[in-house]
Amino acid sequence: MRAMTGYGRPVASMRYRPPPIGARVLAAAQSAFAKRGFREAHVLAHWPEIVGAGLAEYSAPEKLVFPRTSAENDAKSRRSGATLTVRVDGPIAVEIRHLEPQILERINAYYGYSAVARLKLVQGPLPAKARPRYRKIRALKAEERAALAQGLEKIEEPALKQALEKLGERIIGASGQG
Repeated sequence: MRAMTGYGRPVASMRYRPPPIGARVLAAAQSAFAKRGFREAHVLAHWPEIVGAGLAEYSAPEKLVFPRTSAENDAKSRRSGATLTVRVDGPIAVEIRHLEPQILERINAYYGYSAVARLKLVQGPLPAKARPRYRKIRALKAEERAALAQGLEKIEEPALKQALEKLGERIIGASGQG
């Protein structure tokens, strides 16, 4: 028997569904990451968790360079002894240089082995980070507030009623009506 949706249509099996967009983006970006030394994009994606939000605000990993080794030696062991180039903005370079042993320890703990041996700091401006956009919430009109109160009058739990009222105000106030 096939699984059905709530609307009476059969659920498509997973083999007919398109793959998640994240998988496609990662596959497309893999070659760009590999050129910069990041075969795995984990350090780029998780830089704030590795070094902390305070340092990550003023620094960004740029390149990971492993020393040259022979092909047979490279196949036998994990690549280690890399140099991580980090772009820093302003005087935070002194702080990062001071915390280099702790940062290297965190990076290597993240990788699970001694992948990075040293940091190379490059001072310069960081790319602009996207700022979260906040919607403007307008005040509700009297008839909107009355309609919201009428919809919530059946709710007896005061905390739930208050939370739903606040949610309703934000939804109605953010909509383009009015």
